[in-house]
Amino acid sequence: MDLRTKDLSLDLGGRRILEGVSIQATAGEVTAIVGPNGSGKTSLLKCLTGEYRYSGTISLNGADINSYAPAELALWRAVLPQAIELSFPFTVHEVVSLALTSGVAMDKGRASDDLVQRALERVGLGGYAPRRYQTLSGGEQQRVQLARVLLQVWESTLYDLPRWLFLDEPVSALDIAHQLLVIDIAQDFARKGGGVIAVMHDLNLTSMFADQVLLMQGGQVAASGAAEEVLADEPLSRAYGCAVVTRQAPATGAWLLPQVANGRAFAP
Repeated sequence: MDLRTKDLSLDLGGRRILEGVSIQATAGEVTAIVGPNGSGKTSLLKCLTGEYRYSGTISLNGADINSYAPAELALWRAVLPQAIELSFPFTVHEVVSLALTSGVAMDKGRASDDLVQRALERVGLGGYAPRRYQTLSGGEQQRVQLARVLLQVWESTLYDLPRWLFLDEPVSALDIAHQLLVIDIAQDFARKGGGVIAVMHDLNLTSMFADQVLLMQGGQVAASGAAEEVLADEPLSRAYGCAVVTRQAPATGAWLLPQVANGRAFAP
């Protein structure tokens, strides 16, 4: 099973943001969406999650996403936005527990408190349940929200069908150790049969964990395929508008270095 779009287009404020986007993301893999600012990465994700009205079609596990009722769709996919502001003084436990309101994570007879605690431990916040959400750092808040979406789709599959994680810049506020933790969580979810779609800015991290990469440029898919094919000199230089040279790092992915920035030349 997979997620597919066909001829997906989006207009916002009288401007064409996405034009004829046709993609396929496969369960069991991590698909990363990369590209320069304003290329349509987050807009594409918001179409996939139903936040924006669009033309074209989007199917999830073989069915048009518009055929799902909201509560049914919540069974199959969870969404981590770039940022979430809360006006009320919720505790961390209460924020993560929001994933349980429709009962989607109440499986195998586990108590809800146990599930919340396990989700917090998974993101490295095991002792944070009683703390006020607003007192946390930006990176800690980001991990609390990640725990919430993980709890919503606690098992990677349901009825032998994949569930999906949609992550919009999930490592933007995190230090190196917690960036690697998020990568491990995404890969583990995919290894267990789920699908992951993540908007990313860090191309080096993307090269380390993405199975497939969609490179956006001007609201269209400029390149797609395996990470080693897309994260290469020519497609990256064309999309980002500056010379980019990739270098292989030992036992990891690629080092991606801009050759020219702000009119200055750098040695490769």
